[in-house]
Amino acid sequence: MTGSTSYSLASKVKDYFQLIKFTLSFMVVFSTVVSFLIAPNELFYVREKIISVLLLFVAGMLITGSANAINQVLEKTSDSLMKRTAQRPVASGRMSVTEAGIFAFITGAAGVFMMWNYFNTTSAMVSLFSLFLYGFIYTPLKKVNSISVLVGAIPGALPCLIGWVAAYGNETISWTGAWVLFGI
Repeated sequence: MTGSTSYSLASKVKDYFQLIKFTLSFMVVFSTVVSFLIAPNELFYVREKIISVLLLFVAGMLITGSANAINQVLEKTSDSLMKRTAQRPVASGRMSVTEAGIFAFITGAAGVFMMWNYFNTTSAMVSLFSLFLYGFIYTPLKKVNSISVLVGAIPGALPCLIGWVAAYGNETISWTGAWVLFGI
């Protein structure tokens, strides 16, 4: 690999990290994993729980990254006008809307599939709802009405609910703790 090829690869990786807003996504997924770990479900052995945490982390990063990519696709024009967001990959033109859109679709679908396959249908459906609500309701609503702050709070709180629900596998879910975490 030549120096310029490795530089362009490193630049592309950096752009994808910016596209998924890695630090924000990590914090969101962290709350999902903590909620998963505190759910009072004794069905997992330690080894299985560690593997489950890793799978949950990957699925959560895929779903959250997808939502953040959708956000940047839909806000390309306004992001390019603000100093704080102008250097994002889509806004700056380093990544096309098509590339970011395909990435968002693939990562979102993969993450929801992982939630369904490794955890349960409920966690997959709540994850899909959160992705849809953030990407396609909250993001466009930000430019229309301040009610978007309240709407955005829902996908902001859903990761705790997702983690709790995922902990129950296909067993009967104890919803009380999930809704308490969501409310907090």
